[in-house]
Amino acid sequence: MFGFELTSQPGLWLSITLTAWLLVVLVGTLRRNSSGYLLAVPALAGCLLVLVAVFTSRNGMFQLPHFLHLGDAPFRLVIDPLSRWFLGIIAVVGVPVVLFSSGYLHHLRKRVALGYVWAALAVLFISMCAVVLAGNAMLFLVAWECMAFSSFVLVAADHGNRDIRRAALIYLGATRTGTAFLMAGFLWAHQLTGSWEFAQWALTGASALGPALLILVGLATKAGSWPFHLWLPIAHPAAPTPVSAIMSGVMIKTAIYAMARFFVVGDAFVHPALGPVILLLGAVSAFWGVIFALLQHDLKRLLAYHSVENIGIIMMGLGISLLGKQHHLPILQQLGLAAALFHTLNHAVFKSLLFLGAGAIDARTHLRDIEKLGGLIRRMPWTAGAFIVGSAAICALPPLNGFASEWVLYQGFFELAKGGASVAMRLGGLLLMGWLGLIGALAIACFVKAVGVVFLGNPRSQEAENAKEVGQSMVTAQWYLAALCLLIGLSVPALMRPLGDVVAMTGQSSLLAAAWSLPMLPLAVALLLGLVAVSLWIRQLQKLHPERRFITWECGFGELGPRTQYTASSFAQPISRLFGKLYSYSLEVQRGGENKQLFAETVQAETHHEAHLETHLYVPLIKSIQRISEKLIMRIQAGSIHQYLLTMALVLALLLWIGLNR
Repeated sequence: MFGFELTSQPGLWLSITLTAWLLVVLVGTLRRNSSGYLLAVPALAGCLLVLVAVFTSRNGMFQLPHFLHLGDAPFRLVIDPLSRWFLGIIAVVGVPVVLFSSGYLHHLRKRVALGYVWAALAVLFISMCAVVLAGNAMLFLVAWECMAFSSFVLVAADHGNRDIRRAALIYLGATRTGTAFLMAGFLWAHQLTGSWEFAQWALTGASALGPALLILVGLATKAGSWPFHLWLPIAHPAAPTPVSAIMSGVMIKTAIYAMARFFVVGDAFVHPALGPVILLLGAVSAFWGVIFALLQHDLKRLLAYHSVENIGIIMMGLGISLLGKQHHLPILQQLGLAAALFHTLNHAVFKSLLFLGAGAIDARTHLRDIEKLGGLIRRMPWTAGAFIVGSAAICALPPLNGFASEWVLYQGFFELAKGGASVAMRLGGLLLMGWLGLIGALAIACFVKAVGVVFLGNPRSQEAENAKEVGQSMVTAQWYLAALCLLIGLSVPALMRPLGDVVAMTGQSSLLAAAWSLPMLPLAVALLLGLVAVSLWIRQLQKLHPERRFITWECGFGELGPRTQYTASSFAQPISRLFGKLYSYSLEVQRGGENKQLFAETVQAETHHEAHLETHLYVPLIKSIQRISEKLIMRIQAGSIHQYLLTMALVLALLLWIGLNR
């Protein structure tokens, strides 16, 4: 899989790109209050150079000299179709994030050291590129850790806030847990194969299951998949918005890259249980994410739960691809892999767009509570338009990119239902089509709530009333991504070629070009003409039946105020009640006044829900770990230098004995 000739071209592009990003790190570290526009130039150059490298570099390998090796593992970077696909995602999302950051971070300058933020952002981009280029486990883990710690610094950027410090520490704990599982799986694989090189890992059967499951847990934790998603809806609201966009849009996808590399594209770990496990995790994650998104009032937290949903959709694609690989169904394997990788790109685009839209709203109103917003479509029309495009894309409405990738996934489910190796598999394909349809319907309900309550109606607070459109760089970044949502949706056949190159890494000839038969451009034209026809029909009806205005209900109340509008809670209440048993949904209504039972002067309704997975599993587990840790620390930290030296000597002796007996 990695048998490429050594070429100078990949090394040249990577060296130039690294220089641009290191310049950001150097200037940002030395000048902690540097202007965002000053550092945006080399950062933007770094993203564009990665994009140039994706389109111009040949498949190949770049290796640093021997004295820079990591132990017995060389510092080896590999460019192939799979790594090129993910490098493209990093660059495509990096450009608008840098543009948006140059304007957005300015309003945080009194609370955050902007130079440090830019430096950490540069390290995050460098480490993400290194993860998808790593040719061995040692380099992968080093880059993975750099990615984890730089993103932790970014989440904790506004560390003067106690809640943000808590969220950052929870995120750090999740990264430590995920890395521990990942490292354990890598060590196990090294012990079985005797090599750190991914190309030499070829474990099958029972020997593959143990390390594969450990690695899968570590990757699922980073991806934010159920049931390891605890950190994701906590960290995203705490981080600055451009950081949330890059973490949700790109960083968690590095785990998807590793899943595809280890389990689908290559033969590092082959076991019949892996496909059903990944498919089941994905199916539950997608449903869990969307139903909890419906319950949220914090706009960024709502978007974070939709990352849990979309990671689940991507893992469903990887799961059916593994089923196709196991049962020798090449078209199923290719459709599943193509759907997963295609939706990875599309989710990176529309989720980054939605987070940038949430950041624009936050920058102008200093609010993320949906219940306090409203009427922003008249005050922030450019942001509203881009956010609506992103909402339509994440709901998989044609002809946008979210529809295109989910259509490929539907084709995979149809192929599973048609050509499955057993009745159970064929029935599973039919059920998965219905399951994905349910998830899509719930996503539409959630974003109708978000768009309707945030942008339509009257403002529900003074901050929303006084909101104004954001600056040009922030608007440009949003509409760059909005245009990509449409462009990618219309150019699916062109994207089947790079996806076919990834499929070819499995040793099969690509069947994807023939699999896509939906004419997107005529479909888009037909939809546009339909919208124009409906608009003309409505206008004609308005002429025939002019609008007449009356006082509301003729009862003397005058114009309706914000309190009479739908709220996020009231809109989602019917669906929330439907699935209420899953999270103990309840509604509390409080009335005030002298005769509050019959003529209440004030009415206040508040919804409550409980995340059982967190309260009944993670919280008791964390408390148990804290109690055990406190007892161990009190025993170990005895204050005796003799005890410390004895402990160190025993540990060194144990390590020496293990090394001599290998």
